[in-house]
Amino acid sequence: MKNQLRYLQNLFYDLMNDYGQVYIVVKYSENSTIGKRGFTEEEKKKGLILIFNQKNYKDLQWAEDGSIIATLGFGANNSLEKCFLHCDDIVSVFSPDARIKFDRWDVWVTEDSQNEPKSSEISKEEGSSERKIISLNSFKKNKK
Repeated sequence: MKNQLRYLQNLFYDLMNDYGQVYIVVKYSENSTIGKRGFTEEEKKKGLILIFNQKNYKDLQWAEDGSIIATLGFGANNSLEKCFLHCDDIVSVFSPDARIKFDRWDVWVTEDSQNEPKSSEISKEEGSSERKIISLNSFKKNKK
């Protein structure tokens, strides 16, 4: 996990220096705070995309564990909110301008293991998928 966070941090600064803007996707948990604003109900379900550019953040610090501490501007009037983004809640870093995205899959491992279907549900899905398989043998052309 440390390597992933180091790559994420390096990519963040490379994108900021080259393109002037970086997006970070943060999932909701009790560990991360977005100032007094907090997470909306929709953001708690879907996550939050934070945009970092040269004008909307102050005092950006990366903690040793990969967490981010920064003061970010929100809304049309750019009201400042002190934010703490826990390392386990940082899902990805991306830049549309650079056409690049770094996703962390390890943050979903614990959630996915809790949502795994039971073995009886898996066997039902496997049985139904077999019926949908179409053989391509009848579509092959014979060479003469």
